[in-house]
Amino acid sequence: MDNWELRKFRIDLSMFMDIIKDKGVTGDFSELTNLLSSLNTKSLIEYKFENLCFHINGRIVGTEPDDLNYCQIYFDNMLKVKDPFDHDTDPLHMYSFDINIQVFKSKTSTKKAYFNSWHLDRHPNTQNVKYTHPTYHFQFGGKKMEYIDPDMSVLSCPRIPHPPMDLFLGFHFILSNFFNNKQFPFVNAVLNDSDYQKIIKRAQNRLWKPYFNAFDSSNTNTDFTIPKIFPLYLN
Repeated sequence: MDNWELRKFRIDLSMFMDIIKDKGVTGDFSELTNLLSSLNTKSLIEYKFENLCFHINGRIVGTEPDDLNYCQIYFDNMLKVKDPFDHDTDPLHMYSFDINIQVFKSKTSTKKAYFNSWHLDRHPNTQNVKYTHPTYHFQFGGKKMEYIDPDMSVLSCPRIPHPPMDLFLGFHFILSNFFNNKQFPFVNAVLNDSDYQKIIKRAQNRLWKPYFNAFDSSNTNTDFTIPKIFPLYLN
């Protein structure tokens, strides 16, 4: 339970905010201030935020149409740890994770937006499903995608197995996957920061260690098992 201690989580969040401000990560992260304040009223790690916004002034390689040069990435996350806490089950009671992306031709031309979205779903009931259904999985698409182009098909599959992510791991995922580290010096400055690395490692210990322990023969967790987190694997 030490990894899930609320006091340590608040300290990490406060340090995290200082790091991304000091390194000059581009975006509107004011929602983190509200989040830090709200944690003062909690007795365990429980939060919800919407529209934490990253700004990328420059083209992301491989983007289509190829004349889009300004991107806004909106990050939403809701997480609540179980009470009482049990090491032998999924530590999360409630969970949602969404990345919604708007891309424009330029920073000064934001009338016409092109949309993209991903969500990391939690689906505890993996039995009696029509398709392979990992407990935690990434899916492309979302409600906004339904209205983009009448000739475009957005499928609900495949569901790509992926461990759960909190606000720290979600931020780390976006920074590492969407920002060109040659174009934006703050990327490597953040990733190489020793305090940042410690925060991410603590987050990994909370959420990723029990998830990946499913592949350990001594695993006792009844929620994080190979058939549940990676049903494609044939034992």
